Amino acid sequence: MGLQSLGFYVVVTWLPQVFQDDGVSAAAAGWLLFLLQAVAVLTGLAVPGALRWARDQRALATICSAVLLLGYLGLLVAPELALLWSVVLGLGGGACLVLALAFLGMRAQDAAGAGALSAMAQSIGYLLAAVGPVVFGLLHGISSGWQAPLALMCVAAAGQTAVASVAGRGTVRPTEVQQPGRAASAPERASSPGP
Repeated sequence: MGLQSLGFYVVVTWLPQVFQDDGVSAAAAGWLLFLLQAVAVLTGLAVPGALRWARDQRALATICSAVLLLGYLGLLVAPELALLWSVVLGLGGGACLVLALAFLGMRAQDAAGAGALSAMAQSIGYLLAAVGPVVFGLLHGISSGWQAPLALMCVAAAGQTAVASVAGRGTVRPTEVQQPGRAASAPERASSPGP
């Protein structure tokens, strides 16, 4: 959740400037960002269908994260192919967003577990994501170019690809959240040590 959000925030904040510094006009850079987001929306609409038949989502999550890595690598080594990398980043980004959100519900045993998992993942995830554009911009300022910031995004996408193979396992986490004010059920009372 955090790594895919970090990538999205960085792309939305900085990608037009990356394109402009490579010679693309401001208007064209804006249209390329629009294209990326349009592709992401269309890809996001297709992912739920793939989730229906895949009991184990490791391959799907890993491939989608690897597509993001390919997009960042492309920007790093061949920035002149801005149109291609906009489409590639849209494909990977749209799929990864839907997967991250879907996993919150799919990996929980019940509604309480889904709420707890969602609160944890989104709190930590968006905190990490909020730092992304700032660090990306600082690296650009320090290095006076886009190579170091884009290399950082490649590292983040590689980390996301590695984590995706774990997050994509078709396992459900047991609920360990004790609801405030909830009395223990009969089996819980029976299994707890008495005084």
